Amino acid sequence: MRYAVGPGPALPLLRSALGALGELALPRACGGCARPGAAWCAQCAAEVAGAVHPAGAGAWAPTPCPPGMPPAWAAAPYDGALRAALLAWKDADRRDLGQVLVPVLAGAVARAVVADPLIRAMLAAGNGPVLAVPVPSSAASVRRRGDAPLQQLVRRACARLDPTGGALLPAPALALRRRVADQAGLGHRARAANLEHAMAVRGRWRPVVAGATCLVLDDVLTTGATLLEAARALRAGGAAHVAVVTVAATRRHGIPGRP
Repeated sequence: MRYAVGPGPALPLLRSALGALGELALPRACGGCARPGAAWCAQCAAEVAGAVHPAGAGAWAPTPCPPGMPPAWAAAPYDGALRAALLAWKDADRRDLGQVLVPVLAGAVARAVVADPLIRAMLAAGNGPVLAVPVPSSAASVRRRGDAPLQQLVRRACARLDPTGGALLPAPALALRRRVADQAGLGHRARAANLEHAMAVRGRWRPVVAGATCLVLDDVLTTGATLLEAARALRAGGAAHVAVVTVAATRRHGIPGRP
């Protein structure tokens, strides 16, 4: 059975065509440092390579850590060129920077699959696939951006790690059930209150989520409120185990650095 994981083919084709026209009118700038020239310069590539955890991702927990927070891994601190690339990719229509972010997310997922004993045991027993569940975007965000960039990033990371699709299944299984405020600028208590019981498993995904092992995927870990709510919704939908993987984590909440 096949599941729809994002917008239809017309929008990506239109975006690609408009991007090509834009290249004729405006010179491309680096998505990390904004220098004109390459879309991603060698200096920013080296900076991100040096920032990524040696194992592909480091275990992470917010401070304070909310009850029920699932095990979590993040690839690198949310800083410098990686932070700039994430912001440009998500909010400045720089979908070309997916080529930078996909391998970083894929490496973090690979680390989580190895480091989480329940996921490792499940795959070793041939009881997959693991559901790779992107944090849902609001309808307003999808309208504003014209697509759901996180879904695309998750799909490409899964394809990079598991081309045959036997171990990882991109699963846009969650939806927002009510309107939520913008999380920017909110503290950890306000974020938790804003998102409390805001997510639910989509109806057609309920039979798939029940009894499944899930990896919740997002771009940035901050206070953990969004990821905690996603995990709660999946558990309420019958998921047997939930873990979290992101591209980056904010420094103020800590992420293990290089040894």
